[in-house]
Amino acid sequence: INKLGSNLSTTSLSVRQNMLWNTIGCLIYQACLWLMTITVVLVSGNYANSGILAFAMSIGNIYYPFATYNMRTIQISDLTSEISSSEYIAFRYVTVGFAFIPIVIYIMLSTSDLSLMFSTILWLLFKADEAFCAVFYGMEQKVERMDFIGISQAVRGIGGLLFFSAPLYFGLSINVAFISLSFFCITVTWLYDARHASSFGSVIPKIQLTLVFRLLKQYLPVVLTAVFFGAVVSVSRQQLAQIGGTEELGVYAAVATPTVLVQAAASFLYGPLMVGFAEKWHEHNHKDFIVEYLRVAAFIVMFTMLISLACSLFGDKMLLLLFGSSISRGVSYLVPAVIATGLTTLFAFSYDLLVVIRETWGAFLSTTAALLCSYLISPFFIHHFGSNGVSFAVSTSFILGLILAILFFVRRLNTINWFISQPNKLSS
Repeated sequence: INKLGSNLSTTSLSVRQNMLWNTIGCLIYQACLWLMTITVVLVSGNYANSGILAFAMSIGNIYYPFATYNMRTIQISDLTSEISSSEYIAFRYVTVGFAFIPIVIYIMLSTSDLSLMFSTILWLLFKADEAFCAVFYGMEQKVERMDFIGISQAVRGIGGLLFFSAPLYFGLSINVAFISLSFFCITVTWLYDARHASSFGSVIPKIQLTLVFRLLKQYLPVVLTAVFFGAVVSVSRQQLAQIGGTEELGVYAAVATPTVLVQAAASFLYGPLMVGFAEKWHEHNHKDFIVEYLRVAAFIVMFTMLISLACSLFGDKMLLLLFGSSISRGVSYLVPAVIATGLTTLFAFSYDLLVVIRETWGAFLSTTAALLCSYLISPFFIHHFGSNGVSFAVSTSFILGLILAILFFVRRLNTINWFISQPNKLSS
């Protein structure tokens, strides 16, 4: 891996080529995470372990933004290097460690099953490494060397799938599979990612407590925004587990998890564009900013429509081929899950842009509204529509959040244009 990365670093790669590496690596990584959800069903022969994995993933989606403090967008849009790479890394040590405290409390409140608690904590070791590695990705993305990110993602995906699947194949527990996966990914982080990130800044942590407390306070709305965003889906899934049981959650997860991974992949794909959005906003090029947003949003909508059409035509055959007749009751879950994923992606992109323009409270309030909506309406939808109720609740919640996010953006844009048009107001 290191030899491949070194060869790339000596080659004059364009930004487009680097983004291609990032895209390919990201898709491989997300595809392998999806294959984990299939492997756990095929090897176990039931949906119990699938339910454990789905529950752990839902908790991991809440832990991850706490662990990163959602600093990726802040880091790559820090065009003046207000905070050094050493300080970002040191701050990541703090957030990855302290994030376990609220999450462990949340796990204890979410379930009384001790074995499920233990399995989820082991999965969080993998998520902790994923969160820490993201600070190295931010260093590389800032200088537009996404090729390193793509290679790392591809290796993590393929190797992680093998290290996760092997223990299950040999009859070991899913807990051993989680430990094996974490060990492999931690090794990649320190033997590959840290080494190449060091070419673009110091990876030796260095920070003052005053800066830690300032960052914790300043970006608390940002991290809560990310936590609440992940919780919109997680809360609804956890209510499905409480109402329908872990096996029903396992069936839904086997069908819907691939769509969630597509959403995660989309965030990696549009992530490289964030530096360009930050530059446009910094230069007050608001027209191009809006046009580019509409282009990306239109692409997300069109892509969602195409995937929905493909799933309606071929989704049942694909699921039966992968899981057999045991998944037949879950075939109807696929298209609503795809639509929910499209809305999730569009909202995630929109609130990320609110963070880029530092409209942090707008992003926070939009996501808070979506979470409250999901919490309140999920039981109703699940009782009336079964597992599809999760997708309906998520879709409704993110439509509400998206409307609010657009309103906050328009308000911010109007405020800036008003001040620019009245220099006397500015000088006073």
